[in-house]
Amino acid sequence: MATSRSSGDLNESVAGTSQTDLAYERLREAIIGLDLKPGALYTEAQLAEFVGLGRTPVREALHRLIREELVSTRRNRGIQVTPIDVIRQLQLLDVRRALERLLAERACAQATEQERREMLRLADVTEASAADNDIKAFLAVNRDVQDLKARAAHNEILQSTMDLFFGLSRRFWVAYSPRIPESLQTASRLHARVLRAIAVADRDAAASSTNELLDFLEEFTRRTIDLRIAVG
Repeated sequence: MATSRSSGDLNESVAGTSQTDLAYERLREAIIGLDLKPGALYTEAQLAEFVGLGRTPVREALHRLIREELVSTRRNRGIQVTPIDVIRQLQLLDVRRALERLLAERACAQATEQERREMLRLADVTEASAADNDIKAFLAVNRDVQDLKARAAHNEILQSTMDLFFGLSRRFWVAYSPRIPESLQTASRLHARVLRAIAVADRDAAASSTNELLDFLEEFTRRTIDLRIAVG
């Protein structure tokens, strides 16, 4: 017969879970923000020191990051931050386009009144960040935008699938948007348009705005190829 767990064991379990979540958030944001460099190799011990946590929560966090393709393991070499790959990004956008349309359609139908109000608020905030040319503020609110859209569809499988795309997409944006300055204003305007269409349950406008946003992201990605050639 199984024995009941003591309150100390339960507290330790809760603490362990929160540390894993904290390790995941710190590593994920460091990868997306390029503090952990694309293509670079790190040991588990180095990553634990970097986030200021133990190796066990870091190891558990790495499993989640591998699933999101932000890191990969290299046998006898350590943990590699995945390189930025333009072709991979274009493939990601190809799949993301269909899922974003589905997400917008479901959110139009399923979002709660509170979620719709929050979309209108975030639409204003994302445009304000672009008006101030504040890329850090834009990236912070963009994560909230993507999380809210995914939640508002009220489909856990769709939400977890979309989560796989956002880390790679945000990192690509961090790497190249400073070299295409006008991209910030365009992206904020298009994201705000999608949010406002979903907020008023206008499925046609949400679908067309989503297509326009993905067209822009694809064009942005292709422009980075020219930037790489120019640098070379």
